[in-house]
Amino acid sequence: MTRNRRIFHFRNSLSVGTALLAAMKRFALGMVALAFAASLSAQEAYRSPREPEPPAESPSEIPYRSPSELKKLRLEDLVDVQITSAARRPELLSHASSAIDVITNDDIRRSGVSNIPDALRLATAMQVAQIEGHTWAITTRGFNTSTANKMQVLMDGRNLYTPLFSGVFWDRQLTFLPDIEQIEIIHGPGATLWGANAVNGVINIRTRSAEETQGTLVYGGAGNEETGFGGVRYGGSIGKDTFYRVYVMHQSRDSLTLEGGGDAQDDTDITQGGFRLDSKVTAADTVTFQGDGYSGSFGQLNAADVEVDGGNIIGRWTRTLATDSSLTVQAYFERTHRLIPTVFEEHRHTFDLELQHQFHYGQHDFVYGANYRISSDEIGNLGPTLAFLPDERTVDLVSAYVQDEWHIVPEKFSLTAGSKFEYNSFSGFEVQPTVRFTWLPGESQTVWGAVSRAVRTPTRIDQDFVAPNPSTPTPGLPPVLLANPDFESEELIAYELGYRVKPANNLSFDLAIYYNDYDNIRSVEPQSPLGFPVILENNLTARSYGGSLAMKWRATDWWRLDGSVSFLQLDFHRKAASADPNPGVSEGNDPNRTFLIHSAIDLPHNVEFDSYLRYVSDLPSPATPSYLELDLRLGWSPIKNFEVAIVGRNLLDDHHPEFRGTLITREVGRSVYGTFRWSF
Repeated sequence: MTRNRRIFHFRNSLSVGTALLAAMKRFALGMVALAFAASLSAQEAYRSPREPEPPAESPSEIPYRSPSELKKLRLEDLVDVQITSAARRPELLSHASSAIDVITNDDIRRSGVSNIPDALRLATAMQVAQIEGHTWAITTRGFNTSTANKMQVLMDGRNLYTPLFSGVFWDRQLTFLPDIEQIEIIHGPGATLWGANAVNGVINIRTRSAEETQGTLVYGGAGNEETGFGGVRYGGSIGKDTFYRVYVMHQSRDSLTLEGGGDAQDDTDITQGGFRLDSKVTAADTVTFQGDGYSGSFGQLNAADVEVDGGNIIGRWTRTLATDSSLTVQAYFERTHRLIPTVFEEHRHTFDLELQHQFHYGQHDFVYGANYRISSDEIGNLGPTLAFLPDERTVDLVSAYVQDEWHIVPEKFSLTAGSKFEYNSFSGFEVQPTVRFTWLPGESQTVWGAVSRAVRTPTRIDQDFVAPNPSTPTPGLPPVLLANPDFESEELIAYELGYRVKPANNLSFDLAIYYNDYDNIRSVEPQSPLGFPVILENNLTARSYGGSLAMKWRATDWWRLDGSVSFLQLDFHRKAASADPNPGVSEGNDPNRTFLIHSAIDLPHNVEFDSYLRYVSDLPSPATPSYLELDLRLGWSPIKNFEVAIVGRNLLDDHHPEFRGTLITREVGRSVYGTFRWSF
């Protein structure tokens, strides 16, 4: 990708970058000094007028709040935001029997991030590491690699994982960031409701309805690493009950730095557009129709660009049967294409149909549903190094699920039981049950626990991947990797326990601990005394335990502090039949400890100052050093509906690796960029 295609490029003007960084530091120090001065001498001048305290609400009476209202709420209201991911129906976050994070629209705006992977860094216990300019390793509770395969990821009900390796190509997961309603993250198994591969967690990205995004919004930014990004969205209506929006966005990022110096040549250039239509057909019926299309390219070191393009279209009908009962039918079609020149090309087409019914009966909340998915691919094995055989394959997934939440003692104690029943083309029939409880010993306390089973089903890379490519043999190159059509599902039995408490109206804590017992984990088994060829089998087990603690503190009306710390210990063991020389090395490279501290300060004259201190401990293999980084954002809204901001990321180091490669390592550099947002 040539440099003249970039919108802005500051690397060749060090004086500009240095001046921006110096200005950022001076402004940040000034804002911190101003904030402390305000707290000592003039607090009332900086506070917005207080509204009368509303009467206390019982948990069952707390209404739904859209993310546009969240920044106006007190801490006790923020603790009780409404979520849908844990039970596939609306419920209060404080009552959920899972470890859950919610990243709101305002969290994303105040962080200044420009992509979804960086937004996920805002959550507790998320492991997010950038490997290349367009490649991330993302998971929770361990097993992190560039092809991490134990997270289920969805966007507006569309499954983002690929049957190629059960993971996500994060470089092509775009959306118009200002239109995200919230990102809900379940830490721990969610397979009973969300299906196979929801082993260590679920990421559910939800965008706002078209009714909530009326008018025009324009945003953009540029800097030394974020060389240019932005988009425009327009929302309108057809009559009084039908609303629509259309958008287009573009993102260009500079390449990372090679360890030891030099340009990694892995810059990014991608464009996406889309639409959404929501119509209230009747008082009880709502129809949603939405779609996206994208095209882009990603640079490679000393090689031609990776090219991607694709699109999706989703239709959803929801009928409200009663205040606590609804029926939803959804279907989507997705086409994806990825070309890695001289190596690999994939064309994939996926169709998915799902039905869900949720209702209340007596002291029970039931949810059940069924799903059918078909995904077909055409693989171009373009080079001599690797191949997927056969080069075309169609896989089916048929599933049904049912879950009952029994309120044994209403508003005090609930027991939840359910299971997913699933058939897939790779491993056949799978059952994934869960049993959970929620106990509310007091108005401000929640104790929850769970025992669950989940599986990670086989993929093309487990059963059909070979090296070298036998259709283009290289003289003198012996077989290295053989296919294994008998590779089975990886299994997990998980034990979880959590405690949420709000000792004061302005302070809350959320603790979660877990113990995970994995079986049939992927191993690399030599087939000869020389070590090659190897075959992928299920001859490893693993044990992990850990926990996380999150805190929210509304120190004053104008100052909020959030913090979290997490711990993980993961150990692999060979079964008796295994000869894997490095058990677990290819299955994950995880930090034992992480923490995040966020300070959000609202200053006079519509000025916001946010700081994020992030720590990630060292990774064992390949060994990657720990790092401590600081992100800052200073935003100002001089007039209504218009804001400008300057953002600094990774300010404590010129550059550092987040996930070291076995051969070539890229390093993430310090980034400073300006942004604006205008709605009208």
